[in-house]
Amino acid sequence: MIHRSSAGKGPVFRWYLESLVEGGRQIRRITVHPCPFRVGRRPGLSLTLNSDSVSKEHAEFFLAKGQLRVFDLGSKNGTFVNSKRVEEARLREGDILHIAQVEFRLGRQEIEGEDEHGLEPPTVSLGDMALPQQFVEGARELPELLEKRQVTTLFQPMVSLPSGSLAGYEALGRGQHPGLPALPLELFRIAAGAGVEANLSALFREKALEVAGLGTDFPALFLNIHPAELEQPDLVPSILKAQEQLPQLRLTLEVHEGALADLDGVDRLRTLLSRSGVGIAYDDFGAGQARLLELAEVPPHYLKFDMSLVRGIDSAPLSRRRLLTSLVSVARDLLVYTVAEGVETAEEADICMRIGFTHAQGFHFGRPRPIDEISHES
Repeated sequence: MIHRSSAGKGPVFRWYLESLVEGGRQIRRITVHPCPFRVGRRPGLSLTLNSDSVSKEHAEFFLAKGQLRVFDLGSKNGTFVNSKRVEEARLREGDILHIAQVEFRLGRQEIEGEDEHGLEPPTVSLGDMALPQQFVEGARELPELLEKRQVTTLFQPMVSLPSGSLAGYEALGRGQHPGLPALPLELFRIAAGAGVEANLSALFREKALEVAGLGTDFPALFLNIHPAELEQPDLVPSILKAQEQLPQLRLTLEVHEGALADLDGVDRLRTLLSRSGVGIAYDDFGAGQARLLELAEVPPHYLKFDMSLVRGIDSAPLSRRRLLTSLVSVARDLLVYTVAEGVETAEEADICMRIGFTHAQGFHFGRPRPIDEISHES
């Protein structure tokens, strides 16, 4: 289905349904065209679904006053939009639809002109599909969060050891959309389903820089980047521009340990940023594989040890303390600062100092807080 965003003006859009096929390993797109677009089990419809749960003529998509809508044709097992059974409903980009037990995600793509060349044929048939339940709820709200920049930033202190003096802050993004979770882990899970992890990561970072640049005197600022951003050509220019605009901030980018699989990409990033004084930290080291070879070949400025290695270190078996001591020693030989993450007690902090960590972070030293609380203390 093709329509303009307003009467005869604005961009031209094409609506499509996405379905998971090949056991969920591939996504197939089916253009909603022509209108009305009827879906059911009977052959010859716009979309034929060979599933016993689907009625012979199940539902119909149509355009009304510039809105895409769906109408249930009295089906036995129902038509659902974002898990809610409907008789008729307006549809929006990112909605999760169920035709009985067959799942789709609704997409919209801007196209040039109104040429219908290349659209799916009027009748498309999909084989029997069990409900995969792999399209994540929240995909409809996420574009709104990105467009309206509905995120905020908390800042958690990092201290130097053994003095305990403030060394800098890590910027931690949080969502602020009423229909979405606030925690970044859950937001990135939704973003992964839509392929916009890099967009979300960039928004978190931009917001952190915006907030941190309001006048608070930070010794240093640590910013997270998603591995998907390594492929983005505008990553380095955006960081260099931020450093130029906010010269008072000493920036360090935190790269997740998993990104070290692309060692060449991380090496290029480190080289380009180091010229402008921007540091690199490897985050969550030891959460997966302790990539010692990558650490030696492309050493970062900071190595942040995952909290799973640090938590309870004061009562852990001696073998774990010896392992940490060895890893910290290797990093020291490479002239890399070491950060113990997740330090929650004075006892853990004491052991981390004895092991030789140069820095630490965790609730024992300070919880993540909004900028106004930090500014008030300053």
